[in-house]
Amino acid sequence: MITAIIERISLPDNPAVYAVIETILLFLAVLILGFLIELINRMITNALAGIIGSVPAFILRNYLTYPGTVHHELSHALLALITGAAVKKIVLFPKGNTLGSVEIEPRGNLFFRALQLSLSAIAPVIMGVISLFSLWTFVLPKIGELWQYILFWYIFVSIILHMSLSGADYKNFFKGLLPSILVFFLVFLLLGSFGIRFG
Repeated sequence: MITAIIERISLPDNPAVYAVIETILLFLAVLILGFLIELINRMITNALAGIIGSVPAFILRNYLTYPGTVHHELSHALLALITGAAVKKIVLFPKGNTLGSVEIEPRGNLFFRALQLSLSAIAPVIMGVISLFSLWTFVLPKIGELWQYILFWYIFVSIILHMSLSGADYKNFFKGLLPSILVFFLVFLLLGSFGIRFG
């Protein structure tokens, strides 16, 4: 795909060009996926609300897929820790309209604080994709019993439905957009110099 883009707009075929395009496509994919899942969640909740009412619809959609909430919040915490932020508080028990939350404290200079905010904000999508890929690749082939299939798909769908990004997530992501772009560009450039490309 990336090769086709480069050929179509006559860009030089070198690792830096690939790295730029891979970085742009990665961030677009993460943001669009987070937005689309949030949109699907609202559509599901609204459809259920028309049948059973808004409060039962919220409870049914969110509490029924609670493992996805745990995955969502722990994803925020994990990427915050990996990038050097301090995780001050993790709340995994629903309270009112909040299913869970993570409180982080960015550390280091301005560059690293911005990077920590940005990457921890989009963590539910990044870690969601990694978890879904891992489940599909390593767990699904080993399943043989009906109850295992049911449990697998329950967890799989729960993770998908909680890969959404909140308004606060988008806000924090854009605060650290430039450092995040730079880091991913350098990662893709390094991989490209070894001939590893993603498209």
